[in-house]
Formats: sequence, C-alpha cells, structure tokens
Amino acid sequence: MAESMTHLATSTLKGALEFFKYIISRTGLLAVPIQSTSLFVRSSSLDAESNFVPNASKYNAKTPQNFVPDIELMPLAFWAVDDLEEYKADFSKIGIFTFFATILQPKSRGTVRLASSSPHDRPRVDFNFFSHPSDPTIARAAVRLSLKLGAAIKASGFPIMGGVVVPDGEGDEEVDRFVKRRSRSALHYACTCRMAGEFDKDAPGVVDDELRVYGVKGVRVADASVFPKIISTHLQAAVVMVAEKCTEVIMESWED
Repeated sequence: MAESMTHLATSTLKGALEFFKYIISRTGLLAVPIQSTSLFVRSSSLDAESNFVPNASKYNAKTPQNFVPDIELMPLAFWAVDDLEEYKADFSKIGIFTFFATILQPKSRGTVRLASSSPHDRPRVDFNFFSHPSDPTIARAAVRLSLKLGAAIKASGFPIMGGVVVPDGEGDEEVDRFVKRRSRSALHYACTCRMAGEFDKDAPGVVDDELRVYGVKGVRVADASVFPKIISTHLQAAVVMVAEKCTEVIMESWED
C-alpha cells in the first residue's frame, strides 16, 4: 500500500538499534508517544481570525463541500518539523508540544513525470504546493486556530513556556511567511493515478472503475494513488477498502 511504504523507510538495522536504545535507556524513536487524537474542522465555520462561527456552513445539497472538513489539527507530543539541525540545536533538550496543522482538501495540483526512458531513474515529482489561491487562505486559518488553541491551553493553567515556532506576528503577511517556510508533506500521497475517464475534462484518468490501467493489459493499481479526490482523513482504511475491491473484481474476472 502506498501509504505504508512511505512510513516504513527505516532499515531493519536502524529499527534494531532503536529497540535496544529504548530497552537500555528509555530514549529514541520508540520513546516518542503516538498521536492519540485529531481535530477535524471546516474552514467555512471560521471567521477571518479563526473564531468559530456557529451554523456558518449549513449543509447545502448544491454545495456539499461546505460540509466536508478541510483542516486537521494533530496534537503531537514531539517535534514535527523536518529541520533536524534546528531541532538538535534548539529543542532536543526540552519537551515539545506541536499542533501539526494540515490542509485536507488542497486544490493545488502537482505532477509526476518520467525523468527518462530508463526504469532505474526516479520520476520527477513536483508537488506544486500553494499554486491554487485558496490553499494559502486555508493554511492561514489552520495556523491561527492552532495559535488560539495553544493560548487557551496556556490560559487554563498548563505550564507552557510560550510559542517557540510561531509566526513573527498576527497579520496575513507574517502568517503566510511562516506557512511558506514551515510547510512540509504529511507523506500521505494520493491521487497520482486517479480513477476517472481516460479523457476526463478535469484531469485524465489512469485507471478505470475496475482499477485497470488504460492502454496496458493485465495491470491493475490498488493503493491510494487511484483516489479520484483526496479524502478528508488519513488514508489507511480507505486503502484497505480499495485493496478489498480489487480482490473482488479480480475474482469476478476469473469466473468470467
């Protein structure tokens, strides 16, 4: 499954070392607490300052997207930024609590292309983050909501020293600059081999409704890449569903 492969990049040797590190000193990757909860939010329920507005996004059959969460905030009890040098220099000796703010329904479109005719060359991947004008607006709302929750946690009495990785100010320019610098992939890749019509007007499909690759006989794809649209949650359960459906259609083809 595509999602699982991105999370299992650590070598067997590295895993063994981390295991013994935890057994001996209770430190290392295995000492990091797992994520226990997530907060799913509709940006249409927030005002410009990320205050919750009751009934702001009433369900409308003509605009069902208003009912779908497009922000996820993941409370994490560890560092969640890719800059390891910064972590080692500034934060490795202190406790860290992170709100990992995620855009669930980005409208920006990236590309995956062949780098050459050699199957050994890695493909050229361009995520094209924030190329659609609505995505920075959603990201800004997610950051501001995270800051509000952090302030509420501190005000309730928890001994939080203050924001250590936050925007320089509260204005749009400062928040946008922070988003641009701190954005990263959540490693849940999807929709690069989407199920749609071969000549779909929005974006040509790669597989049909039985997961068969157009123009290639005997090949099916069964992972997160076939989603027609990014789902507003984590991928694992949906990928299992795709795999089970693929099993069904293959078995039905044998009966024919």
